[in-house]
Amino acid sequence: VYGLDTKQEENLLAIRQQVGMVFQNPDNQIVSNVVEEDVAFAPENLGVPSEEIRRRVDEALEAVGMAAYKKHAPHLLSGGQKQRVAIAGVLAMRPKTIVLDEPTAMLDPQGQEVVSIVEKLSREQNITVILITHHMDEAICADRVIAMDDGKIIADGAPKDVFTKIDLLQSVGLTAPQTTLLLKALDDDGCALPLDALSVDDCAQALLRQILQAKA
Repeated sequence: VYGLDTKQEENLLAIRQQVGMVFQNPDNQIVSNVVEEDVAFAPENLGVPSEEIRRRVDEALEAVGMAAYKKHAPHLLSGGQKQRVAIAGVLAMRPKTIVLDEPTAMLDPQGQEVVSIVEKLSREQNITVILITHHMDEAICADRVIAMDDGKIIADGAPKDVFTKIDLLQSVGLTAPQTTLLLKALDDDGCALPLDALSVDDCAQALLRQILQAKA
């Protein structure tokens, strides 16, 4: 990890300064009774000066849209809000990379906004994001998708390359985005449709073109 051997215990602190982890269940990550204190926990452990911690906490909470909740008790927040606080706590460490382990697995559909927040942070703060997920629709906007089975890589590439390999994905218990499955079903029924129209908008445009061609 960034040239550091993870098997050498003396490297762990330096690695943790470079890579932050967001767990599936935010309750396993939140350690304080006040939101801003929880976000400050990691940089305090790293020995960051108090004034810098204050600035990092404010910036991190602002970045995830939780600045108005800095004095709130985390246990009173919704699952999605707790996950935002957990992300803010990692951001306050100023890591180069954030690893998210199925961050939406325990959230209701409204909590899916967490993925949008992470995408925004990646773009605006130039943070590398590794998103571990079984929800293929969450991976559509990724720059790179790595599909794994039993610890082995079975596909690696851009989403449009990986998600068109429907049979391969299904052979190991994975699936493709709903848009791809819809296009595949129509393609099997005689429609000549591109399977790499992954987003809802692209899928809709592909269907519209097919309809217009059928009418012509």
